[in-house]
Amino acid sequence: MKTYPIIPFHKHDYFSNLKDFEESIHNSKLNFSLLQLAFTENISNENIVEALQKSLQICALAGIESKRHFKKVYIYDATIKTMHLDWRMSKKGFNLMVMQFPSLNENKARWLWELANI
Repeated sequence: MKTYPIIPFHKHDYFSNLKDFEESIHNSKLNFSLLQLAFTENISNENIVEALQKSLQICALAGIESKRHFKKVYIYDATIKTMHLDWRMSKKGFNLMVMQFPSLNENKARWLWELANI
């Protein structure tokens, strides 16, 4: 009869794999980008940065892990050979940013109305 060696089970390996899996699930929910705001609206970069900072501050004050809704990414543009910073966001993070913009216009009013229906 053939015998097989006993292999000890290590919790560390198991939890490490689970953490990677959980991280990939959260990353898959980051479907929005700051570039979408810049191209769809006439919003200045200063207003975008201010809205992002306020959104991150709201998460901190509410005890929410901002990394689940906002992730800094670097994008390389090969045509002009530069790298720029962007942020990937979840739907909640993106909506939170829209609520932080200082000026009210027709597009923002529609967005806020849709948020009220959620």
